[in-house]
Order: sequence, then C-alpha cells, then structure tokens
Amino acid sequence: MNAGHHQPGHKLSRRPGHEPSRRLSRKTIRQHQRHKRERSMLMLRYGAPALTQIMMAVLMLVERRWLFALMVAPGLVTTLIAMLLAARTDTASSPAGMPSPSSITNQETQTPRDDMRTLALRTLESLLGVDEEPLMWRSVVRRWLQPGSLRVPVAVSSDGVYMLDLAGQGPHALVAGTTGSGKSVLLQSWCLSMAFANPPERLHFVFLDFKGGSAFNRLETLPHAVGSVCDLDLHHATRALLAVEQELERRERLVARQRVGDLRALPDRPAAMVIVVDEFHALSNQLPDYVDRLTRIASLGRSLDMHVIACTQNPLGQVSATMKANMSLNICLRVRDGVQSSELLGDTRAATIPPELPGGAYCADGGELTAIRCAQTHSIERLVRAMQLAHRFCGGRIAVPLFTAPLPRMVHSIAKHLGRSPTASRSAVPFALGDTGVALDAAMLPIGRGNIAVIGMQGRGKTTLLRTIYNQVCAVDGLDAVWFGGAAEASARKVSVAAELSAESVAGDRSTDSPHAHTPSPHAIWLVDDADTWFEPLCADPAASKLRSALADAAITVIFAVRTSRHIRIPEHCTTRVVMPTGERAVDLMNGIPANLLATFDAAAVQTPGRAALLRDGTATLVQCLGPRIQEQPEQPEQPEQPDKLDKLGENP
Repeated sequence: MNAGHHQPGHKLSRRPGHEPSRRLSRKTIRQHQRHKRERSMLMLRYGAPALTQIMMAVLMLVERRWLFALMVAPGLVTTLIAMLLAARTDTASSPAGMPSPSSITNQETQTPRDDMRTLALRTLESLLGVDEEPLMWRSVVRRWLQPGSLRVPVAVSSDGVYMLDLAGQGPHALVAGTTGSGKSVLLQSWCLSMAFANPPERLHFVFLDFKGGSAFNRLETLPHAVGSVCDLDLHHATRALLAVEQELERRERLVARQRVGDLRALPDRPAAMVIVVDEFHALSNQLPDYVDRLTRIASLGRSLDMHVIACTQNPLGQVSATMKANMSLNICLRVRDGVQSSELLGDTRAATIPPELPGGAYCADGGELTAIRCAQTHSIERLVRAMQLAHRFCGGRIAVPLFTAPLPRMVHSIAKHLGRSPTASRSAVPFALGDTGVALDAAMLPIGRGNIAVIGMQGRGKTTLLRTIYNQVCAVDGLDAVWFGGAAEASARKVSVAAELSAESVAGDRSTDSPHAHTPSPHAIWLVDDADTWFEPLCADPAASKLRSALADAAITVIFAVRTSRHIRIPEHCTTRVVMPTGERAVDLMNGIPANLLATFDAAAVQTPGRAALLRDGTATLVQCLGPRIQEQPEQPEQPEQPDKLDKLGENP
C-alpha cells in the first residue's frame, strides 16, 4: 500500500511481503502432506490388486495349473501398466514430489474467504437508491412508470452492484445453502427488488414456505402476492400447487388460441408469475405426489412467463434431474461439503465460505462463476408499505387470489366467505359453500330439474340441511314448500293431504273457467325427512305410494333425506344427490362419491357435520352445508287457497 493512500486507523506492515509468504509456505507444507497421502492411496489402490494376482499366479504355478495361471496373467499385466502410468502422471504433475507453484498460487488467489471479505455488505434500499428517500412510495411510483424488467439488483460483486435476471439467466433458479447461510434473506431481497421494478399488473408472486411460514409472512401483503401457504396446512399447500397447474394450463390454452409461440408476444398478456419455494426438500418429502407439477412448470414455464425459484439446504438428491436440467441459474451459499457445492456449481468453493460472512454466495448462470454478497433489507415492512401506498396512488386493482383457503368446518353465511350473497330463486337455491379444489363458490340446488336426495347417517346434518332449504324456499315467490318430518304417522297424514293439494292445484291449472287460468301455480317443494321406510319395496303404507307418485311428478320437486342409498334408484328417484361420507370406503363409493374426491376426506372431514359431496350433472363437488342461522328464521308465506288443508300440513321447522 502506498503511503500517500494511507488512511487513519490502518496500520501499515513493516514487511508487506513477509506475512503472505509465510502463509504460503504453511499452505505448501499442508498441500505436500496431503499430496503424499494421496500418492500412498494411489499406490495402494493399484498395488493391492496386483499383489493379489501375483499370489494367485504363484499358487497356480506351484500346483501345475498352467491354464489358470495364463488366465491370471493378462489382468496382472494390465494392473501393473496402470500403476506405472498413474505413478508417471503423478510425478510429472508435481516435480520432486511437491505441488507445482502455479497451482498453489492459483488456489491461493481463488480462496473464497479472501474473495468474500473484499465485498461490502450493503442494504437492498441502497442498491435500489431509496435509502435516503423520506417518501419511499414516490420512488416506487416513478419506477413502476418505467418499463418493467426481471433484471434487478440483489447483491454486490467485485465489479459493483450485481444484477440477477430471472428471465435472461433463468427462466428458473435453484438456491442452495445450509442453515444460517442467508437463503431466506436472499429470497426476500430478490422478491422485493422484483416487486420494486414491476407493478402488480405485470408481476405476481406465489409463496410456498415449507419452513413454518417465517420466510414470507412479511411479504404476503405485497400487492403482487396472489397466494401464500406454509407447511403447517398441507391441504392449503396442495390447493396452491393445483392452482399453479391450472394457471399453467390456462396460459397454454391462451397461447394456442392466439397462435403465438410465446405468451409475452400477446398485446394484453397476463402478468408474469414467480413461484418461490423455500425448503424445497420439505415439499418433496411431505407432498411427493405434487412435485411433478412444479417440474412441469420448470419444463414449460419459459414460453408461458412462469418462473420457479426453488430453495433447498442440500441440492444433492433432493432435486430431480429433470428439474435441474431446466434451472440454468444456480446460486450456492455456504454448504457443508464440497460435494454439495459441486452438484450445483461444478466447483467446491462454496463449501469454504466462512460462517461469519452470511449472504456470501457463488452464482453460476452457465457462463461464469461469480462471487457475490447478497444484500439485506433494512426494513421489509417499510418497503412493503411503500408498495402498498404506490399501488393505491396508481389506482391499481387488487389482484385476484390464485387460490383460496380450504373449506371451513362451519358455515353460517356464504357472504362472509365470498363477499357476496347469492339469493334463492325459482330455479336454484343456495345451500352450501362449494370447493372446486382451488377456490370457494356458492353451491346451488336446482329446482324443477328432478328430485334431490340427501344421504347420510344420523348426526351428519341432514335435518339441518332440510331446514336451511325450507327457509330459503319460503322466501321465494312462486315456490310452495311443505315440510314432512317428525313421527311417521304424522308425516304419512301430511303426505296424503299434500297429495290432495297437488292434485287440486293441477286440476285448477287445467280449468279454463278460473280467473287465474293464465297465472302459473306455485311449484311444489316437498321436504321429507327420515324417508327410509317409505322407500322399502315391501312398504304397504299408502303414504309411500303417494310419495312414489310425487317422485314421478314433474310439477313437484321432492327433497328427501335417507340414511342409505340401498333402495334409491337413480335417476328415477333423484337426479341430484348430497352425499355425506360415512368413513367406510365401500359404502361411500356405493353412494356415488368418486374415488378421487373421496381421497380428500380425511378423518376430520368425515367427522365434520355438514361436510358432503354434491353430485349433479355428472360432476362431484366438495361442499360444506350451511349451519343454523343466528338471525330469526322467515315465516311461511301466506297461501289463501285451501287454508283449512294447509293448516293440516304440520309444523314449521
């Protein structure tokens, strides 16, 4: 160092070349000792087989087994030649048994410890140029008004600020590092930097955190985030992976429909999507059947503007070869041994990164290997808040979530979960919250399109469901609801009266002298609870015969509840079924629940009252039926015709 460049606080060495030379001598001695051990192992590796074959040849000659001795000779000669060639090569590469000075110098200058110490640790705010900005959201708005890019500053290198380009160097990235090396910090800084450079209309994030949610819990409120899950709820994680696969298929159909080769060629293209996975090895261990979905994205994502950033502790054996083949951007932080570093970088340097330098890493993009020091975010909350304010200032719309949470265990109001409340009509009645496997929606029962069966054991919520439907129907003009419940005798009497009313109603419709001849009569809705007895083939009750007649009458929609589907004929008796699982696979399959949907019913779901499968129009949907409402139930609508007979029809549920 020049005296003119001397800075206060730095002591100049009296002999600048002395200490490096001494360190180099110690390193040379260590390498010489290691070289001797390697040479001894080399001689042992070739010498042991040669000695064994010599002993075998001697024994064969002593016993006069000449042919066997000749068979051993070629192998012995080959082993001796290989040993001599290895010895000559080893001697030529290191004269006089010492490592060559050039190799020592090369290894000394490429020591990661020395490279990393020259890189200053900087904050992400300083790389983005907003560290001294009092109103950070204004800088965010200015950057969003410029063309977006996935080439963003994330770290520093010996050449200055280091830019990571997920689209240019990727399209996918694999990050590896042991515990405490700074993987999560790198992912946070990288995502924040991309969010700073791209508005939410151009970039979406899906966070899959299999480390308990600690890595991305502060990024979930970004306006770019369309989904975030952790390993504490595997059902939620499976929904996320299924939603990502459906998004991939949607983009494939869009590209095929527009007849383009790349989604980015479309004028009104969807936002780029980055799926960030922390602790990928935990995902592959806990959900091995769903890893192929990410592998498919890695294979097809480039042309569909979908990118994957996978993070793992050990890339050796935890990431499939198919997925590695599509991940050209590799970042390796400190790892435990050189094998792990070589697996990702083709070089062992990442294994010697010192623990006291968190964020130190090597980046390989297929071209060159670069030593970098990842930036740390000084205040994640401040950056996220600035982007929220910028999004509000720009009048941006809230991104539609890619997936929703699973079905709740109890549903009292559909509007609470969907933000809207569907109303009952003459054609359909909302009765449950449906789950498509990715999103929640209102489940509707069709009216006037066949009868409806509610199948489930006692205590599963059949009666509660019928009461919910009854209350919905009573509030609709043009629907006439009749409840049959309670004792069998009373129900039978009400069935008889209801049958008489239906017959008179039909006769009134056909009468041309009536002043209401052109006014359609109300559609009759019969709600029959505990109807198992009336479906038995040998039931002699007259009410059973009238119920079967009503089942065949298109003017009446019968909604009945039974414990078993043993005597139910489909579609003669019903076209729509609400099947509540029993926990017995054979019984549930017989009741009509498809095997793939049945696999989603765990023990908790089977024990949840109101959890069922809606079977209609050839489809099966998982639903959670509405529970009892807290507010007052509506009264039955007034019906001026036949008041004396209507009074006989029994109680309001």
